[in-house]
Amino acid sequence: MTPEPDDQIFSVGYRKLPATPRRRWAPWPIARTALDLALRKRSTKLAAGFCAMVFFTSGIVLITQVIIGRLAQFMGKGGSASQMAGVAARAVVGDTHEALSTFIGTQLFTTAVLLGIAVGGIIADDRRTGAFELYFSRPLSKMHYAQGKLLAVAIVPVCTIVLPFLALWLAAVGIAPAVVGKELVGLVVPGLITALLATTLLATTIVGVSSIGERGRTVAILYVSLFVILAAMGGGLAEAGYPAAGYLAPQRDLQTVADELLGVGGVSMTASYLDIRHPNNASALMSALALLGYSAIGLGLFVARLRKQVVG
Repeated sequence: MTPEPDDQIFSVGYRKLPATPRRRWAPWPIARTALDLALRKRSTKLAAGFCAMVFFTSGIVLITQVIIGRLAQFMGKGGSASQMAGVAARAVVGDTHEALSTFIGTQLFTTAVLLGIAVGGIIADDRRTGAFELYFSRPLSKMHYAQGKLLAVAIVPVCTIVLPFLALWLAAVGIAPAVVGKELVGLVVPGLITALLATTLLATTIVGVSSIGERGRTVAILYVSLFVILAAMGGGLAEAGYPAAGYLAPQRDLQTVADELLGVGGVSMTASYLDIRHPNNASALMSALALLGYSAIGLGLFVARLRKQVVG
């Protein structure tokens, strides 16, 4: 008995197409491709190593704080001299609020370097290679393209700032004494708000700078240079008697917001010898508005490029 035609087709390995093809969210393949290309670069892994170094250093500081805190408690029972020695030792590394805030502020710059190296050409390379014609030869909307690119760049600071902050907070809560642990529980929401603000700033500004660039390497140099120049100019003018100029420095703005939300209380509560930060701005609200302003500029440049590059 001869097999039916359908059976012959099945026997050589062909299968029927599903009646309803699986739907994929259009921006995800765009984001995945951009991240795959970024991970192939050796320089990306090197820059990611610096971000990991900041994370592990912050973790060591937090663990040291807990050990010194317990030691200070123990020494405090021995008299005023021992108590003063314990407090002085604790001041060397600062308190946990300050350490978490410093981590977010420091990691902002290292992540900016990583973004410039890894995805600096995320828009610029599409322009240079003519990839816009390839993308929009299919029924892809400009919104889906924008979502895919923003998702790709946002994943990087989420992995270097948001998730590490959660890990540090969990470690601090888990190993801290009961009294201190209860106080640290309330830091998770303000800390996440600050980390997400940093993610928004980085994701929007990198696509904005990439939109006006021609090559990924040029964008990386320009992006990191802008962070350094704005930090030096804003901080220098603020110290010279022009405090309003401090709002030009993104890292200083973020540190001000982080200190305010995490309850650090100004420049430094403990005058820690490990505190590498500059003085904060006067207003955390104005600093937050300055960060949102940078994000708006980045998004504006990105939208302008899409409108110019893609007609219809």
